[in-house]
Amino acid sequence: MRFAMWLIILVLGGSAQAQMSAYGMAARVNGVGISNEKLERSFQEYMGESGQNIAAIRYPGRVKVLRREALELLIEQELVWQAAQKKGVVATPEEVTQTVDKMRAGFRSSDAFVTRLAIEGYTEESYREHMKRLVSAQKYLDNLTSGVEVSDAEVHDFYAGNTDKFRAPEVVQARHILLKFSPDADAASRQAAREKMAGVLAEARSDDADFAALAKQHSEDATAAQGGDLGYFPRGRMLKPFDDAAFGLEPGQVSDVVETRSGLHIILLEDHREASEVPEEEVRDRVREYLVTLKRQQTADETIKDLRSKADIEILMPL
Repeated sequence: MRFAMWLIILVLGGSAQAQMSAYGMAARVNGVGISNEKLERSFQEYMGESGQNIAAIRYPGRVKVLRREALELLIEQELVWQAAQKKGVVATPEEVTQTVDKMRAGFRSSDAFVTRLAIEGYTEESYREHMKRLVSAQKYLDNLTSGVEVSDAEVHDFYAGNTDKFRAPEVVQARHILLKFSPDADAASRQAAREKMAGVLAEARSDDADFAALAKQHSEDATAAQGGDLGYFPRGRMLKPFDDAAFGLEPGQVSDVVETRSGLHIILLEDHREASEVPEEEVRDRVREYLVTLKRQQTADETIKDLRSKADIEILMPL
């Protein structure tokens, strides 16, 4: 439906270009044609992946830009597919099946998957061919970038140059007891809740108090079974009155009764950690992984740029 509805929208909009979009070629790459039909299908996929809704786009020029971007991606896919074939890096039937099965698993049934393929303009056979090309292209790029390495010095330089990215925020660890009441509760109900919480607060502040046990007994929050444990949280995570109270306590201190739109709370602060810099050794592996990914993407981009510079690319449909 998505593909059909998109065509209906453009036809009703009076676009002669859209009415002929299912015919002819949009481009040729080294003599290999990319059909307008394939472009429209790819355009719909591109719109979905980027979270765009064509019905909400008010300016025709924006649609043209997005369609050109979708065509450029198809051109790049074709270039890498052709390069993969020349190098003999082609996905095996088993690899294609594995990829298709993974996509199928995202649907509630095989019939739903087949229906979606039909909506998108694929048969099961043509979809396998589509995935064969994509998997082969990815294998080709993976082979080119598999030897990428990042030195310890590069990791250190990135860490040292981006210290703002490696700071742990101020956090507290707390437990709480919650007594809920409806936002439209009358004065008598609110007063009864406050009186009950006053009694619970007295128990929580007694010398032999077991706050976790009190939370299990009295709290109406989902955390009651865990003794009211909220874990660690930074400033701004909770409702403001709760946040202000929690960050104003010392470890081991129990708050007064705090009212939020959720109800009445009693808070026990268990730990308070100031903002701090995360040591390099704790993030070294993640930084290395990020830099390897970045280098591989740069290598892939350079490869595609080189393929484009040597290719005969014809854009046949005005965008």
